[in-house]
Amino acid sequence: MEEQWTSMNEAAYILRSEGMSVSVSKLSRLASQGKITTAPDTLDERVKLVEMNQLRQLFGSSKRMKK
Repeated sequence: MEEQWTSMNEAAYILRSEGMSVSVSKLSRLASQGKITTAPDTLDERVKLVEMNQLRQLFGSSKRMKK
């Protein structure tokens, strides 16, 4: 599966549209705890990128995160 990197804001929006209850603050907290992989955005140093497949696997397996 090809990696799909996106910003935390966009990732939260995409996951919510897929029926998962995920906030940007939840993603930020998981990133600071080292539970999800992040990468710097070379175009904007303030933004951290997250890998969508990893998030779908993590939140898709959690019954709590589904609406």
